[in-house]
Amino acid sequence: MIFKQTWLILLLLLWCTGAVAERVSGLYEAAVPVVGQGAEARAPAIREAFGQVLIKVSGNRDLLQQEDLAKRLKRAPRYVQQYRYRMLEQPLSDDPAPVVDSENPLPDRLLWVRFDEKAVNRLLREAGVPVWGGTRPSTLVWLTRDAKGRRTLYQQDMEPELATAVTETADQRGLPVVMPLMDLEDRTALQVSDLWGGFEENIRRASQRYLPDVVLAGRLHRQGRRAWSGDWTLYLPDGVEQWQIQGKSDLALAREGVQRAVDLLAARFAPQSASQGVEALRIRVSGMLNLADYVLVKDYLRSLVMIEQLDLLAVGPEQVSFLARVQGGREALERGILLGGVLESVVTSDEVVEAEASPPEDFDVQSLDYRLRQ
Repeated sequence: MIFKQTWLILLLLLWCTGAVAERVSGLYEAAVPVVGQGAEARAPAIREAFGQVLIKVSGNRDLLQQEDLAKRLKRAPRYVQQYRYRMLEQPLSDDPAPVVDSENPLPDRLLWVRFDEKAVNRLLREAGVPVWGGTRPSTLVWLTRDAKGRRTLYQQDMEPELATAVTETADQRGLPVVMPLMDLEDRTALQVSDLWGGFEENIRRASQRYLPDVVLAGRLHRQGRRAWSGDWTLYLPDGVEQWQIQGKSDLALAREGVQRAVDLLAARFAPQSASQGVEALRIRVSGMLNLADYVLVKDYLRSLVMIEQLDLLAVGPEQVSFLARVQGGREALERGILLGGVLESVVTSDEVVEAEASPPEDFDVQSLDYRLRQ
């Protein structure tokens, strides 16, 4: 009894402290190429960077087509928290031998801008746009190409441009991606025929060493000098999504393949009903044996962007209950928790649930039951 009382006191003392759980970094910052450091170039660059951040944070690449948000770009400087310049080693150009034009010089530096997180989130929610938080699915990307009848697995040392196209696009959308090492273990575990045949079991098994949340497989097929087609499969925890795209190059297919994958993941894991208001849910977590377990769970739940407020309800033997005010509803919360790998869903009988402090009467509270993964 004394131990339990001491633990409860320590929990209450720790409630407003503790570290924030690890999240995807860089969601509220962007870098834009500019010419010089003058205000004339900086103003439009900040607007462009702000647009990139809004897309990255919301997960919606068509966001700026909304008239209201397009107008907000003019107010981008109000949201700036910090900016700085970095010189480029050489001017940016798609032409390997660009012609110097004194009237239209090429960008010679990058303007890096960080925007205020709370202000950006508030702006999006006021516009009825979901905010996709920093807990995002880690994605392993397998690629294979068919050029002139020869099918090969992607290897970074031979095709670095392909890896750059994937990782840069993913970074622009705020998606954590991993490219396979393609070492002996990978080449033994996965064959070219597995990807082209879409053998799901083999692909998932070969991916296990990287512990991804989802797996993206792209099959790039050359059809002509400037004609490629791509068949893409996204292996989710509970299903599969497939699509096909056309492009002028394998790099174009890689970029668009990642873009489509992010579109699907955002639609699935970002809270999609920002306009419906806040719902209160009780979260019961069992399997917590010590203070370290409690701090882990508390910080993890607080890191989920759909949880606007988290309050401690009750402490029982190996179990803690929270009251969460959730943006986007129960489904958004369940999907967010699924990704983290910290908690697993359980079915808890009402008879074994300890007496708890009652939540506010003006909320119709449902309960979600989880257990800490050990």
